[in-house]
Amino acid sequence: MGIVVRQSLKASLGSYIGVGIGIINQMYVSTKYLSVEQLALSRLLFENSLLFSAFAHLGTPFIADKFFSLFRDEKEEHNGILPFLLFLPFIGSLLFAMIYLLCSDAIKAYYAEQSPMILQYHILVIPLTIFWIYISVLESYCRNNSRIAIPGFIREVYLRLANVVLILIFGFGWLSFDMLLYLMVGSYGLAVVFIGIYIFHLGKWYWRFPSRNILNRTLLKQILGYGSFTLLGGIGVNLMLFIDRSMLAGERGLISTGIFIIATYIAGIIEIPRKAIAQISIPLISSALQIDDHEQIRNMNQKSALNQLIAGGLFFLLIWTGIDEIFYLIPKGDTYSQGKFVVLFIAIVKVFDIATGLNTEIILYSKYFKFATLFIVSSALIGFCLNLWLIPIYGITGAAIATAVTTLIYSISRMSFVWITFKVLPFTAKTLQVLGILGLLYGLTLLIPQYEHSVMSSIIVLFVKSGVLVVIFALLIVWLKVSEEINGLVETGKGMVFKNNRKA
Repeated sequence: MGIVVRQSLKASLGSYIGVGIGIINQMYVSTKYLSVEQLALSRLLFENSLLFSAFAHLGTPFIADKFFSLFRDEKEEHNGILPFLLFLPFIGSLLFAMIYLLCSDAIKAYYAEQSPMILQYHILVIPLTIFWIYISVLESYCRNNSRIAIPGFIREVYLRLANVVLILIFGFGWLSFDMLLYLMVGSYGLAVVFIGIYIFHLGKWYWRFPSRNILNRTLLKQILGYGSFTLLGGIGVNLMLFIDRSMLAGERGLISTGIFIIATYIAGIIEIPRKAIAQISIPLISSALQIDDHEQIRNMNQKSALNQLIAGGLFFLLIWTGIDEIFYLIPKGDTYSQGKFVVLFIAIVKVFDIATGLNTEIILYSKYFKFATLFIVSSALIGFCLNLWLIPIYGITGAAIATAVTTLIYSISRMSFVWITFKVLPFTAKTLQVLGILGLLYGLTLLIPQYEHSVMSSIIVLFVKSGVLVVIFALLIVWLKVSEEINGLVETGKGMVFKNNRKA
């Protein structure tokens, strides 16, 4: 688990820098310089491209994670797996482009009444989808070469920074909205180029045909079969993540969609630690599953779940105790504050989800991977039906309830399956300690008296309250020795400080 924490911290650095840029972008730059409709439209284009890339890549990133170990051989240039990983999604991209163009009239008809602004830009989804495909494929190749920091930096920092800069240029009146969207799409194309250059710089751009001794007909059949099932799973995941805002745009229009997007973005900050830990844990989980080491799986799952809860729970505490100040300070806050309880519903479920550990990864990279697809697709269908029912009645609140219920069902299903199959549960007595600390600190914030909001008072209260909560939370976690990994990092930090002081 130590290696997971160390490497995930490196990846987290880029993630947190990206979060900082993302917060500035979503909470100020985008809300200030883009209208609610423009913000919703730009996000819908990118999120729909993520949804479509989930099936257009034909499961290639998952194939890389599952089968890379069979090809791994530096002397033999990994037996030609890189060209294979690049060729498979190329076929998927062509199929997607043809299908999307054939469905173009149906897409226009769905959005024509409530969100007609989408119609003139929806074609940009095609290049965006292709760029997302190759970003994820090249990232998976880097991940399996134990290199996640730079690709993560490109995705988390470069893309967000490019977005901020372009919106600022648009806000200064130097770009039209059309040109803004075209340049944003182009920035994703550059991300693909940058990751490719990085792989070449590492000396791992191996351009040779796959070895027939390894990629034989039997293995190819296994790869394509596995890719087919994970492809369905990828579609399900992205349907769960993004179908709500797409349906909102069709049913309630872009203003409701923009409010919902900002609210879900705020709640989504909670998941950042999970993404970093899960990404570096994938190869380790896969290796443990291959040798049927249930003890290692249990150990990784429980420690990951605990550390994810610590980080995610702290983010939830900071977000919800400062939600009024956050909405007061952002441009057009009166409009976006309508999503306050969207933040609450989704954030609570996200905390529970990350506290259940690495259940997705355990199922996906085991011999039971077909069940991962079953859970995901079933949950996506449930989510679609709930959104179809609740959005026309309750609008953005209905979408939030649908998303929260769907995520809860999905989390409990995965956790129950892993418990039944592997006898692995993510929760320990330490889980209750973390929840107790969070509950105590939240109770203390209720003692803060009401005050009259102004820009200066809101900033002061937000920063002071957040700073005090972080310090007390950190002290309690370390003092109670809740996490071995966190206490180990603290001891390492102390040792480095003492060592430097002695040298001085």
